[in-house]
Amino acid sequence: MTETPSPSPAHDELRHNQRSQLKGSMVSLVAWAVVILPIILLAILVFATVLEPSASIATPGRIAIAIGGAALLFCMIASPHLLGQAVRFRERAMWRAALVTGIPTVCVVLYFVFRWLSNLG
Repeated sequence: MTETPSPSPAHDELRHNQRSQLKGSMVSLVAWAVVILPIILLAILVFATVLEPSASIATPGRIAIAIGGAALLFCMIASPHLLGQAVRFRERAMWRAALVTGIPTVCVVLYFVFRWLSNLG
């Protein structure tokens, strides 16, 4: 008597294009584990550079450092989430957003890795 409706073809295609939420969450957690220390270090570095007491805060160089540091911190905070969502949904726009925020993030992480390695020797 009661028939269960079969899912529509559009619903099947949507499920086919998605990966499990677990995969996206795991990728996001791994990315957060990688970037959490560089986020803290970059925030401290920008804060210390901008608030150095030897000169005025309102110099163009310090304003540029503050704005650039804020942009880099935004990228580093957004990239783990966007990467996890890109892995999960496999949409081109999501991968572009993950790439746009991921490139500056990788640059900052590499900066701190090379800076740490140069202090070892």
